[in-house]
Amino acid sequence: MTWKSTSTSGTSSSKASSLFNLDEEDTANILVYKYRSGSKSLEVSTQQELCKALDTDPNLPFLRVTKKNIPRGNSRLEVRAEDLMMPEDLEKYREKPTLKSSLANVGLPSSAYWKRLLFNSYPDLYIVSRSVSPTSSANTSPESSQHVSPSTTFPVDTPHPLQDPQAS
Repeated sequence: MTWKSTSTSGTSSSKASSLFNLDEEDTANILVYKYRSGSKSLEVSTQQELCKALDTDPNLPFLRVTKKNIPRGNSRLEVRAEDLMMPEDLEKYREKPTLKSSLANVGLPSSAYWKRLLFNSYPDLYIVSRSVSPTSSANTSPESSQHVSPSTTFPVDTPHPLQDPQAS
């Protein structure tokens, strides 16, 4: 099956390019932030490399790639909950108060900052995240937190450190 994209060949073999409106032929450098990946910094990549990486990810149906404009002169960028949502979800949940909540504050690599300032490179930050919506939190929370009962939440036989267990 072939996927349509905006590449010069007219057809595309990358599912990620069609899902997230990426150009799998573009080899210009981009900045990529992988939300909750454990990575401590932004990655410099290309749309072509990003498409290849996403196409090999078994979680592709549950991933989202969004873009956030990087204002010229900013060395840091705040990532908010609304930045992780696709446009149709953003419209659907626009009244939710948590959309403006800050999720991360990421610093641009020094070379990217200067290239952005002097040459207007890196206009956007590409944010890779799992599917996020206000109603999907139960599906995206860690497995251990989904099955919590009062008996496992509160210790039963553990006295307070200042309490003398012999006194009671």
